[in-house]
Amino acid sequence: MTILRPTLLAAALLVSACGAPDADSSASATMESPLDSLFPDDAYTISATRPITDVERKIVAFNVLGVTVSNDFEGGRFNAATTDGDSVLVLTIRPENSPINNSAWYAFKAWAPAPDSITVRLTYEGGRHRFLPKVRTSSEPDWTTLDTAAVLVGPEARDVARFRIAVGPDTTWVAGQEMLTSSWFADWVDGLTAREGVTQRTIGTTPRGRDLNMFEAGEPDADRHVLFISRQHPPEVTGTFAFVAFMEEMLGDSPLAQEFRSEFRIHAVPLMNPDGVDLGHWRHSTGGIDLNRDWVAFHQPETRAVRDDMARVLADESQELWFFADFHSTNRDVFYTLDRALETRPAGVLDPWIEHIRTAMPDYELEDAPSDGGYGVVSRDWAWREHRAPGMVYEVGDDTPRGLIREVAETAARGTMQILLERARGG
Repeated sequence: MTILRPTLLAAALLVSACGAPDADSSASATMESPLDSLFPDDAYTISATRPITDVERKIVAFNVLGVTVSNDFEGGRFNAATTDGDSVLVLTIRPENSPINNSAWYAFKAWAPAPDSITVRLTYEGGRHRFLPKVRTSSEPDWTTLDTAAVLVGPEARDVARFRIAVGPDTTWVAGQEMLTSSWFADWVDGLTAREGVTQRTIGTTPRGRDLNMFEAGEPDADRHVLFISRQHPPEVTGTFAFVAFMEEMLGDSPLAQEFRSEFRIHAVPLMNPDGVDLGHWRHSTGGIDLNRDWVAFHQPETRAVRDDMARVLADESQELWFFADFHSTNRDVFYTLDRALETRPAGVLDPWIEHIRTAMPDYELEDAPSDGGYGVVSRDWAWREHRAPGMVYEVGDDTPRGLIREVAETAARGTMQILLERARGG
């Protein structure tokens, strides 16, 4: 199999099926790509920019309930607030645009002059209930999940959810998942960069002017590289939990981690979609599209930033990308690994990687779902097409226990380091 170097393959991919280049896109060209016939028919159009509707930030006081509710914070989302009689707070939840994958995100805070409890009814338009409510207060910052039996969902369309929360002077926060927004990521990465050898730099800017940051660690002069990204889809917080545990294991003080960092250069983008996360989007970027469908056309600045930065890092033929993982969430734990029929560099990584987790955690029900070919529009396929890297979309269940998420991710990180070090030694 002929392996195209990054500069050649990138040139082949800088093509728009629509002909004329986008005014703001460096990813378009007028020539035809020799790879076009291998891509899905909509590969160049599925991620073209579309308009979105921003949530109006508001603080609404309801005297009849004796409660005030707000979405005016990073990640906050409800589109309308009203009451049903004198006992029910009704919040309408709409997506940023449509059509859209159902990842109906909500987040609000509420307070009252005296301790009380209220019923909340979430009414979804353009989607259905997905996430069990997580609750915390200003004085008790740890999130707790409402019991399934305490959340009434229906009718069959699952477009309404009803539950009760306590309110009082101590503000109550409610969200579909734990709130991990730009501020949280900034604090976490600040802690990482306090460690020796971990640095951060800005590789791009989002449509709303937020920085897209990458942190790096390991041997600066290494010719073997690994790349990890997270949070292309705003509500997929459990994927971020796995990413955090994975990276903390790889950046830790164990002999294995130290040896790995002496041989490899680590690149990581923890927050691929800061606009969408901070604006409380269900799925899309402020380009109005699913970023994980933009890894062929590269219409969006977020995906272009990663593509261009890695093309620069790996421009010399001596530099190679040896592993890639993109962390997400869905309704269960599943690893969407690369098709084993495809040649990778290095070879023979993914099967031992899966076996490492199964051996270390025999009671864990691991689902391995290899892709069909490497010419899809998702990030995993880009990493293979452009750099021949073995890789995967690492999916975590919405309701997977948080301790189990960490255990699996730490085990996966150890397997990654062990297997890649063996391949580096010729094993």
